[in-house]
Amino acid sequence: MSVTTIHRMAEGILESLTIQDVLEAINKNFGETTALQIKQKDGRFFKLSYVGLGRKAVDVSSALIKFGLKKGDRIAVLSESRPEWAAVFFAAVSCGGILVPLDVKLSRKELEFILQDSGARFFFVSAEYSGAIEDVVRSCPGIEKIVSFDVTQDSRVVFMKDFALTEGEQKYNPIHPDDAALIVYTSGTTGVAKGVVLSYRNLLFEVIQLNKFIRFSRNDRFLSILPLNHMLEITGGLIAPLYAGATITYGDSIKPANILKLMKETGTTAMLCVPLILKMFHEGIMKKVRKGPVLEQKIFFGLLRFSRFLLRFNIRVGKKLFGRVHQEFGGKIRCFVSGGAPLDPRVEEDMTAMGFNVLQGYGLTETAPVITVNTFRERKFGSVGIPLESVEIKIVPGSDTNPHEGEIIARGPNIMLGYYHQPEKTAEVLKEGWFHTGDIGRMDRDGFLYITGRMKTMIVLGAGKKVFPEEIEAVLSKSALIREICVLGRQTVSGLKAGTEEVCAVVVPNLDQFPEEEKKDRAKIKERIGREISRLSEDLAEYKRISDFQLYFDELPKTSTRKLKRNLIKDIVSDVLPQKE
Repeated sequence: MSVTTIHRMAEGILESLTIQDVLEAINKNFGETTALQIKQKDGRFFKLSYVGLGRKAVDVSSALIKFGLKKGDRIAVLSESRPEWAAVFFAAVSCGGILVPLDVKLSRKELEFILQDSGARFFFVSAEYSGAIEDVVRSCPGIEKIVSFDVTQDSRVVFMKDFALTEGEQKYNPIHPDDAALIVYTSGTTGVAKGVVLSYRNLLFEVIQLNKFIRFSRNDRFLSILPLNHMLEITGGLIAPLYAGATITYGDSIKPANILKLMKETGTTAMLCVPLILKMFHEGIMKKVRKGPVLEQKIFFGLLRFSRFLLRFNIRVGKKLFGRVHQEFGGKIRCFVSGGAPLDPRVEEDMTAMGFNVLQGYGLTETAPVITVNTFRERKFGSVGIPLESVEIKIVPGSDTNPHEGEIIARGPNIMLGYYHQPEKTAEVLKEGWFHTGDIGRMDRDGFLYITGRMKTMIVLGAGKKVFPEEIEAVLSKSALIREICVLGRQTVSGLKAGTEEVCAVVVPNLDQFPEEEKKDRAKIKERIGREISRLSEDLAEYKRISDFQLYFDELPKTSTRKLKRNLIKDIVSDVLPQKE
């Protein structure tokens, strides 16, 4: 069976074909080709072929069915990215379970919330995160079976390596394209957290479309550095490359030096990344150039200006002019796909001028996740691209925006089924088939989308992590020392993280809780509140903890319904909470 035949098969998915059928066909087609690999501590690669991956998935699927799994049961997984993670995903596909991917950076309380809210019956975990088992056993009685990726001394777990299909055992449960495949939680321990329910139809639509744009093939060597609980990595970094017969390598570090070394070792041709990774690459290149002789610096920047000029006429000579730079990346990279946060236009233009293909896209977990993407043929700097085929986008102008921009709404085969057990929240964003993103944007005459702002209060960090201010406020407001708190995103203006957001806060202290001798000592007030914030933040993932806060001694501005006027607060305290250098 050819790759073209498989692609034609998959295009029928929206009517009757399931991801189960496509995966079976792919396994047969690519056979002993390496599907997944990861470097071990001894420096050698552990490799799993397409046939091996299929067998492992069936082993796990049949074991789950034997344990009593019924179609629609939730299967949680907490692990670093590795071949076993992928095998559990495909096992869930095979047995009709619903996978609940967990972020390894979540706190104990956040993990407990998601496990309890999702009603997970099965919990897969690696040795790296086995510390969570104690809390799961104690606080999540709904978990019936804990499965370890690694052999440990813990008697409460069973080992995935021991799973093996025996003749006559049931391997599959039937699935339908509209069945739920994943519940991906946005963020948080409070009511802010929402489980996004995505179907097989959502996933395969994204896979088919991304393959059209990124053009994966069996010659590709894909490097996976984003966590597999990230929807972009599940669709664009796992299913899509395998769909085309590529080989995926898992990296265990986001340090540029480690990534570059792995790219050279594996002959990496494509990878997904957040903008911060590209910025680190860019900074590394520029730093190395500036350390060289003055003449070489002048030649480099002269060629860069020349290449940028030619790009205006769609003439691309960067790869020839900057061959030495490409060799630092292994010499075979054909594209970086960037998503999750805004990409610095200067980084995008410079990397493109040096001959790299940087394809920026846009989407949300609720859209499985890609809505728009720049392609090899159609791309514009500063834009997040054009809509995927069969995806419609509208710009709905608001009273507080100019007539050419407004909220981005979308509809198509990639839109989620809804939020798990939250019909009210679902109704707020899904209206007459249109998903309301909460993001502000505009479209040009050629159909390219530009993101200009956010209606939501969500803070997007440089690495693409999403932070909800209300969640942090709910946790920190428990302190008797804090009368009011407003969590804001602050943009850094220089350094590696320039242009990205970090989490900060404005705190109104409850002076009634301070002794008289401290009420006028702002340094002591801030010190005590700082200790209180540190204590309460232990229940938050590290990336959600505020990096800085300032005191404010008046009532924070609010609406008539007592909601914080965040934009006004930003204006009022701009001199109190300056941008970080």
